[in-house]
Amino acid sequence: MNSGHVIDTPELRIQADPLRPVVRWAGGKSVMVNELVSLLPPKWNRYIEPMSGGAALFFHVRPSRAVLADINSDLITYYSVLRDNPIELIRRLQTLTASREFYYALRESRPRGRIQRAVRFAYLNRLAWNGLYRVNREGRFNVPIGDRLPAAMWSEANLLRASAVLGKARLVNRDFRATARHAVSGDFVFFDPPYPRGCREQVGFNRYASDVFTIKDHLELADVITDMTRRSVQVMLTLTEADHLEEIYPRSLHRNRFESKALIACNGSARRNVTELILTNY
Repeated sequence: MNSGHVIDTPELRIQADPLRPVVRWAGGKSVMVNELVSLLPPKWNRYIEPMSGGAALFFHVRPSRAVLADINSDLITYYSVLRDNPIELIRRLQTLTASREFYYALRESRPRGRIQRAVRFAYLNRLAWNGLYRVNREGRFNVPIGDRLPAAMWSEANLLRASAVLGKARLVNRDFRATARHAVSGDFVFFDPPYPRGCREQVGFNRYASDVFTIKDHLELADVITDMTRRSVQVMLTLTEADHLEEIYPRSLHRNRFESKALIACNGSARRNVTELILTNY
């Protein structure tokens, strides 16, 4: 094994100046990031997130070498533009204010340029209902605007800090299988797969792209983790506590439970405490 990148102790990481995610993401792990940090391995060579989403753990830990991947091309484009051209992106964002009319007009638009796509993504993400990213079968974003129109849309300082952290990451638009194949012994891989919390018949909020993340995908992810364990890749996986999901994954994985407030439900009054599972192979 190559010499690993030694992280700070969990206690120091939790107290250090944390960086919050720069996108709102349904199912994001900001609420449980301290618990995730407390279960990190003591060292690794590279930090890899094959389903990065809001990347709460990545931004909190700020690893020196990282790979962030996601099947959502709009998300990866946004992170790439923020990393490579933050001043121009921020300049354009600062010209925008919260508007229902503009939200729906932008939602229907199809910009082709990278900066234009990043601006559209950032604006829709900031104002969409509960930070949900959902598309229909044709891949068209279809989330309604949320109830609030914030006066302050973005923090320039937070975006600039995030840009610097993203500068240490390789950003790729691909699915978890392709990303996992490139992990090697000594790497640390954090999986946070989509899964429904309610609205079961409507597949919850797991349509992040035009394809739905299904039970078959969970079965394939379990095989991927088994293979990575055999190759001495360190793995952490988060799941909602549900027997039909938990039983898919190898019994050899260590299981930790954490209770949190559900952030998404079919209606606001249905929100309740949910138990999350944190599985590790180390």
